[in-house]
Order: sequence, then structure tokens, then C-alpha cells
Amino acid sequence: MRAADDLISGPAYLKGAGLFALQAETNARAREAAARLVGAEPDDVALTQNTTHGMNLGVGAVDWREGDEAVSATTEHPGCLAPLHTLQRRFGVKVKLVPTPVTAEKLEAALTPRTRLIALSHVDWTTGEVLPLQEICALARERGIPTLVDGAQSVGNIPVDAPATGADMYALTGHKWLLGPEGMGALYIRPGFDAPSTNIGYLSLEDPKSFYPEGGYDLHPGARRFEASTMSPALAAGFAAAAEAAHERGAEGLEGIRRRAELLASSLEKVPGITLRSPRSAQSGLVSFEVSGVAAKDATKRLLERRFVVRFIPDPSPYVRASTHLFNTEEELEALTKAVAEL
Repeated sequence: MRAADDLISGPAYLKGAGLFALQAETNARAREAAARLVGAEPDDVALTQNTTHGMNLGVGAVDWREGDEAVSATTEHPGCLAPLHTLQRRFGVKVKLVPTPVTAEKLEAALTPRTRLIALSHVDWTTGEVLPLQEICALARERGIPTLVDGAQSVGNIPVDAPATGADMYALTGHKWLLGPEGMGALYIRPGFDAPSTNIGYLSLEDPKSFYPEGGYDLHPGARRFEASTMSPALAAGFAAAAEAAHERGAEGLEGIRRRAELLASSLEKVPGITLRSPRSAQSGLVSFEVSGVAAKDATKRLLERRFVVRFIPDPSPYVRASTHLFNTEEELEALTKAVAEL
């Protein structure tokens, strides 16, 4: 870390390049780390606040008209569905929801000539199921329909190669499985995907020096056209460090997450009165279950009193979800199973 005196002295600062240059350098490091994490190039990644911010940018990149349709799933997170339902109220867009488990066949049956966007998660936040994303995106590409992916529960949890999925837009965050700071994420834009940004500002410009009030300046040709204004360099640095650490853990770290989920799921499966809602065997670090005779919200509260941090998945079918990560020990997972059994 450079001393403050170094940043505010010398010709660079006098030219206005000190703090701004350091911030640009930090943002570049964050973009590079995020891109490497999802198998992309830095120019194809824009920094955002989080996954929901990225999903809103992606939804806004479509030129919506009354009567258009968007397709998603019944179990999607509000970070995906709320922007879509807002389209319904503002433009008269019809939102069609496919029941789980989501398959390419179900999605194909929901598509019409008016479908303008498919918006789905890579990993279902309710059960941890991994969607057949490559098959879905290939279907959408054949129909000329853009795809927007919620990667909140995938990046840092399962292997992710955004270009290989075929997704046009892929949103992620730094504060979940990456264990980074809240308030910083990224949005991958497939090279060649012509998606206009509704989030425009100084940082969107390819050459800020070319700006003049009458217009005529150019935006970044890559994903950075979705960046608009000042971002926290502290959050960017934290995001970069978290993404770099996850990249260094690699496949072995991801397998360690899945192995812990499998251990917890197999243990819970043996408890009378417990019904697993996650796939068997575990596809990700999420393990969801129902406790017979105990409401999900009540079970979550009682487990928290015993220092187990789990969450309930809300209606229409409430149940409990646990997230297993590398810092969870086998003893902790066994203790959680015992606490659930005692409910």
C-alpha cells in the first residue's frame, strides 16, 4: 500500500493522475481477477455492485415493447424476477415462468416469436440444483433470443466457464461463495453481443478526453460500457483479492465444497422426519431440507439459537437451506445434523 504522501505529491498528482490512476489500476485488477475466474477476458467484464445490479443492467439492455415476453423459472430469486415483473408493469411485458426442474425442453415449449429474453440462474438458489445452462443457451441462440444468467450461487461454488455456457450476459457477486466484500460484483458480456447499456457515465467512455457537450464521443466497445461512475477502490481491491484466492483454490477447492455438501446431505438423509429438497447426490454447496412438523422459519430460528446459521426458503413451499463451504469442518456438519434431529 502506498503512503498517502506518495499519492498526493509529484507531477502525477499535479496532473490529476494520482488517486484516479490508482483507482483505475485497482479496477483493472478486479476486472482481470473476475474474468479469469469465469474463463473470460478482462475486456468482456464490467464491474458492478452485485448480481442484482448486473441482472438489472442485463434486463435494461433489451429494447422492450408492449406484448414482448420474458421467460424465467418459478424458483428464481427476486434479483431476477423483480426486474422482470417491473417490465410487466411499465411496458406490458408478459413474464412466463417455467416450473422446476428447469430443462431445455420446458423452456422451448414456453418460447414464442415474442420472446425477447431468457433469464435464469446457473445454480438454483432454493435447492442447489445446477441448470443445464449450455443446452439452454444453445437453444436460445438458435432462436435469436438473448440469455441473462444469475451467477450469484455458482461462481466460487461450482466450476464456471462463462464463454463455454454460451450465455450472452452473466452476472455475479463477490460477497457469497467468493467470500469477498459486499457491494462489488461483475457482469460478463459475450464478445460480439450488441447490448446497449442504460448505465452511462464518465467511465463508460472509450476516451474520456473526447467528451464534449454536443456529443459524438464513443463508448467502450467491450463490457466496460456498462460501468458509469466512481466505484470504491477498497471494495474493488477486496473483490480482486477474493477472486484471486478462489482462482488459486481451483478445482480442488470447488470439489471440497461439494464434498462437504454431500456429507451433510447423506447425514441428514438418515434422520427420521427429514426430507431432502436438494438433488442427490449434491451438485453444489447448497443443501435444502424439510423438517417434519416444524415450520421452516421456526426451524431456522431455533437452529440459529444453537449457533447454526441457515436460512429458510420462502413460500410457496418453505424449507431450510444450509450453505457448506471450505471453512466448515466435518464436526460442524455432524453437529448441525444432530441439532436438526433434535428439532
